[in-house]
Amino acid sequence: MVASTAKCESSAVFEEQSVGSNAYVSRHMRQMSEGGRSFSGNERDKLFLNRGDGTFADCSDLSGCDDSNDGRGVIAADFDDDGDVDMFIHHTQRERHTLQRNELGDGGGFLKVRLRATTSQYEAIGAIVTVHGPHGPVADLMTRGAGFASCQAPELVFGLGESEGARVEVRWVGGEKEDFGVIAAGSRVLLVEGSGKAEAFEARPRPLPDPLPLGLNIEIGKDIGTLLLNNDAGEVESVNVGSLAGDGELWINFWASYCSPCVAELPTLESMDKSDGRRIILVSADAPSDIERAQAIADERAPKLARYFIATDCEPRENAREITALVDLERLPIPTTLVFSSEGTLLRVIRGPVQED
Repeated sequence: MVASTAKCESSAVFEEQSVGSNAYVSRHMRQMSEGGRSFSGNERDKLFLNRGDGTFADCSDLSGCDDSNDGRGVIAADFDDDGDVDMFIHHTQRERHTLQRNELGDGGGFLKVRLRATTSQYEAIGAIVTVHGPHGPVADLMTRGAGFASCQAPELVFGLGESEGARVEVRWVGGEKEDFGVIAAGSRVLLVEGSGKAEAFEARPRPLPDPLPLGLNIEIGKDIGTLLLNNDAGEVESVNVGSLAGDGELWINFWASYCSPCVAELPTLESMDKSDGRRIILVSADAPSDIERAQAIADERAPKLARYFIATDCEPRENAREITALVDLERLPIPTTLVFSSEGTLLRVIRGPVQED
């Protein structure tokens, strides 16, 4: 009986499959998905700027688009209707989404085009729009599917630079070519097949919010309230930011035992504690297995400072939140110090080591 069972298990696990077969691909994809692995080798998101001379500049880091979460799908569209193209990105890792706001444009040098076909599919998918702009003709294809599992907006956006306008032509799906004349810069127009005339449509600006500070889930001026943290004894404690600040300020310093600048600044933080109305506490980003090492370092370099550790999956408490309500630990550069007022609102963010007064 045991031998028979073992034989069945062995047959299920070691079933012969040719590489590339449907069974192989199905099993491989399931294992990748269930294990949270990357489908493309954890490739970071990249953004390249066309220099106009046949080469491209890597602007990933400067633009804020650089991300390690393995982007899988992207939608390029003017989400805030300000005349330039923004990007919505879906990431495989942790099912995250990011909306990248384009801030390069100045709001005037663009042309936004929508199409309406009368002899084919009404959105004119497959039609080609050519804009004779400042650097010669530029053509774009009307398509709703572009990018992995993504659907693009039914409009095309062209940059015109300093030009006051540009001549626009459309080659419709049936092959007919139609000239719509010169259209002024900053226009949003609907081009109807056979009309020969551009119809303006109303702008609907919807400003996108400013991004949160890097690694933070809270804006300047917001109240974080009470946080759930592990104290030095490993017990979950409710830490009220406003109460700890008293009549002055509370400084929460995020550090880790593996971070050399963090360790180096600990004596400085201790010397600044309780001076000029400041109260300073340490919150370690160390993994549970490294907490003892962090405690030993804090004992040696800043024994008088109150210290806490990240508490996760703890029992919910009324009007108290886990630290993830305040910081994104995967993106927070350390050391980082958050300065709160006596009302518990975030006043400012100090990146890098604190400089002593």
